[in-house]
Amino acid sequence: MSDNAKLKLHVEFNGLKEDYEGSPDEVVKALLASLSKVHPSLELARKLVFQPDLAMLVGNLVGLVEFAPEGLLALTSEAPADEAILVSLVGSYVGFRLGKIGDETSSADELAKTTGKALKTISNQLAWMVDDGLVERVGRGKYRVTSLGIKRFSQIAEKLRPKEEK
Repeated sequence: MSDNAKLKLHVEFNGLKEDYEGSPDEVVKALLASLSKVHPSLELARKLVFQPDLAMLVGNLVGLVEFAPEGLLALTSEAPADEAILVSLVGSYVGFRLGKIGDETSSADELAKTTGKALKTISNQLAWMVDDGLVERVGRGKYRVTSLGIKRFSQIAEKLRPKEEK
């Protein structure tokens, strides 16, 4: 899909007829704004529902990861293991949603390679992070970041970014 691709949406709801056109983000924001006028409770519910902001996550990942043909490259070798794991898993989460990588999960081996940390360190840290709800185990030996993990990453991203990227 090209960067200039536009989404067109026609909505009929409760007597409301609206047409939206623009980037997917613009269309969704406009649609939600219109619906919240028709149903103010939707706006209240939206404030209570955590929906990761992909654009914000991309901005937070600049200088911390890059996507290469062979997969995710983490650029945060000095970060503590738990933070490096979060960076890598959030990078996989974003990369999967952007179509840059094929899977949002990673094994302990993959995380060790991506983060530059010892496999034993990664395995120990993953167990604690699963217990804390930051990461979930998916299938046999695969892990992905949870919503809580994404929120924690968003809190620590600024301190992890190299000074020239800030």
